[in-house]
Amino acid sequence: MSVHAALARPVSGTPRGRHAKPLPAWPRVVARTLFLAFALISAGVVVVAGWPPVLLVVPAAVLLLLVASVAKLRTAARKIETIFAEELPRETNPGTGGNIEIS
Repeated sequence: MSVHAALARPVSGTPRGRHAKPLPAWPRVVARTLFLAFALISAGVVVVAGWPPVLLVVPAAVLLLLVASVAKLRTAARKIETIFAEELPRETNPGTGGNIEIS
């Protein structure tokens, strides 16, 4: 498979393989709950302190950019991993010209 074809394919978020098990959901739920609580507390502090609410825009924008970049990096890493998994086992031995099975 070429690099362009692999990049065009969608990457699912589920683990692959014979023994792949779904990841537990509770860490994500706890992290999202803590994040939401922290965001509400921060907004409350800004409002109670009398600061302009515009001050929350910059940290929110930075956080959104960080989350988006991490998601893109994870997707790119999965696609690169897929390319290597498909291309590496098909290498040939330059001396004999036979296929080498890499595992």
